[in-house]
Amino acid sequence: MKIKSLLLTLMLATAAQAQNSSTSLSFDLKGLAPTDTLMLQWGANNKSMNPLIGKRSVGDAQPFVIPLDEPRLVVLSLKGYQGSYEMLVAPGEEVVVSGRVKMGGDDRNMAASFRRVRVRGAALQDEYAGIIQAYQQHQDSIDLGVFNEYKDVYRLIEKAKASNDEQAIADMYQTLHGQSYIDRVMQTYQERQDYLVKTVERHADSFMGPLLLLRLAGPLGKSWRPQYDKLSPQARQSYYGKAVHDEVYPQTMIDEKASSVSVSDTLGNEAVLCFNKIPGKYLILDFWASWCEPCRKEMPNLKRIYERFHHRGLDIAGISADHDEEVWLEALGELDVPWANYLDVNRQAITEYKVMYIPSTFIIDQNGVIIAEKLRGKDLSDFIENLFK
Repeated sequence: MKIKSLLLTLMLATAAQAQNSSTSLSFDLKGLAPTDTLMLQWGANNKSMNPLIGKRSVGDAQPFVIPLDEPRLVVLSLKGYQGSYEMLVAPGEEVVVSGRVKMGGDDRNMAASFRRVRVRGAALQDEYAGIIQAYQQHQDSIDLGVFNEYKDVYRLIEKAKASNDEQAIADMYQTLHGQSYIDRVMQTYQERQDYLVKTVERHADSFMGPLLLLRLAGPLGKSWRPQYDKLSPQARQSYYGKAVHDEVYPQTMIDEKASSVSVSDTLGNEAVLCFNKIPGKYLILDFWASWCEPCRKEMPNLKRIYERFHHRGLDIAGISADHDEEVWLEALGELDVPWANYLDVNRQAITEYKVMYIPSTFIIDQNGVIIAEKLRGKDLSDFIENLFK
């Protein structure tokens, strides 16, 4: 591990010296139609969304050229399909992605499998893929162990689910065996986290440590500060180190003036949202996306708030992190959203408001000052209720 760490350190130092060195990615993928669209996004960048690098039809032979000054994780996917492939690329590399993509699923859930896809020219890819594979195998072994130990509980729960018998599931959890199963599952959470922490600590001397923390841990909070504090100074100065810092030592925007942002409206026109002076008393700025399940679950709460307080001076503006305009517009119709909504095409709004995860909300007063942030559910309802008391 010391040799690998030294290699990563040297590569990171070299990358830091080569400012804005370009990396090219070429694709030779079988099983796709020339009209299919390849999507490239930054990986491990955000817990709820991966910013778009670019998209291109399969039939376009021109490589993607990405300006890089240090190693970054890139995610390849196919527009309209579930499934993705990760690549860790470094500055100056000429990367070739080849192999066969297997398509499957139905009209509602189309999937693309990248299991037969391989990468050439990315020096760090094999090491990164090996770490991720080892981590996933560890998680799978925990799941398999719990399943083998509690097969009878699994079977009874699945049978109850098949018959939509929620009471039977509740009764099972109340038995001694059911309680033992719950205790065992709770125990696995700590086992998973312990393994994750050890994985990160083994790579704490380079960018790989914070990258793995972002990639594997889910939304980071203050509880992850000890892991950040163990990173080497060099790791902290990397792109991913700075990203981890922003999550575990978050900066608040409360009491700051709400920034103006350029977005796209539902007609595809550019719109500049300026919050220096809002028409009513308060505005909820809601960052969301059609594919974000917590965002969808929050919509009924936002609707209740809107219906109750809109006539008293409350407004809502939605900003979506969607990449696909058609999917976004379809979701707006499906959810029957009554307030104005916009698409953050260039990710300017997400960057300006330092949105680390969605849903994220910012409460803005009539003078354009942010008075609260990141509230949802009952916390959001109670805060708005107190504003209008």
